[in-house]
Amino acid sequence: MQQQQPESLRAVLDSVFAGPQYRWVERQDPFASLRFRWAEFVQWLRSLHDAHPVGYRLALVAAVAVLAAILIRTGWNVLRAIGSDRGRAELAPGLERPRRDEAWYRREADRLAHQGRFADAIQADFIGLLLALDARRVLQFDASKTPGEYVSEPRLAPDARRAFRELVRSLYGYAFARWPCGPAEYAEWRVRAAADRYAAAN
Repeated sequence: MQQQQPESLRAVLDSVFAGPQYRWVERQDPFASLRFRWAEFVQWLRSLHDAHPVGYRLALVAAVAVLAAILIRTGWNVLRAIGSDRGRAELAPGLERPRRDEAWYRREADRLAHQGRFADAIQADFIGLLLALDARRVLQFDASKTPGEYVSEPRLAPDARRAFRELVRSLYGYAFARWPCGPAEYAEWRVRAAADRYAAAN
């Protein structure tokens, strides 16, 4: 009787602990690695504080400066976004912003040149030229294209293609290679960027 009692008790306990509520499942902690790294970082700060108090203070000041810069940048972006939304809301219903066509970019180029920003003026004038040629069906304007991609447009006549290639080369030089660019260069550019110089191929 004494031998059967432990066996029956064990059987009862086994049946109880076999239930799903007693099943041991090791749960994965997705933040375990992060917590471990954080603990290592805190330990490093403590050891730095004990070994190099000055270095600890410098690291603390640097961390505060980085945090402040992030907060300032975030606030600036939020203010810009709010201002942009407010500017769109102030437009009267049904009133659209002025369309940026060839004439707009030509005027913008002249405005930038008047401010002495000749490289920026040349870039604006080039977009005006592309829109003018698009209107004449010489090429197809696409804002995602690079200037060099327009050289291979099939409707450009051979002579116009060579002239256009040189114009694009000048654009890259003034805009990106920092070629000297002043009033004389801008005046020469405007002559070379006239839409009439690039007639469609027959």
